[in-house]
Parts: sequence; C-alpha cells; structure tokens
Amino acid sequence: MRYLVIQLENLLLLALGFVAGWLVVTVFPQQVTVASFPSWLVSLAVATALLALGGRLVFDGTFQAFGIGLMIASFSSAALLIYEVVR
Repeated sequence: MRYLVIQLENLLLLALGFVAGWLVVTVFPQQVTVASFPSWLVSLAVATALLALGGRLVFDGTFQAFGIGLMIASFSSAALLIYEVVR
C-alpha cells in the first residue's frame, strides 16, 4: 500500500510540474514586457530557467517527479515556440 501511495504522489507531482511549467512558459511572457524584446525571446529565457530549475530538482533528489514535469513542459513548449517562430 505504501508503494502505491508513493507512486500516486509522484504522478501528481509530475502532473503539477508539467502544468506549472507549461503555464509559466506560455502565459507569463505575455504579461511581462522586457525592454523591446519580442515575447518569444522572453518565453525562451523563461523556458531555459525552468529547464535549469527542473534539472536541479531532479539531480538534488528532492521533488524528482516535479522536476521531470518542469523539464518536459519547458522543453516541449520551447520546441513548439521555436517551430512557430521559424515557420
């Protein structure tokens, strides 16, 4: 039973990390203006910071599932953003 509870907690943290990372990368840069930078550049900077934070959480051993969720969300949203800019 304890193993099941731990796995459910990890799944919840993974989902929370994914949602938090996706929202921060997609919503936050639209609300903040940094000098005359375009919003996609601010989004990439935020995605890079979240990728670093997620890596720190994974390799620290604390909130590993949350860190994995952050890294997946920031990488995927940054890849989609770069695709949209290049296209």
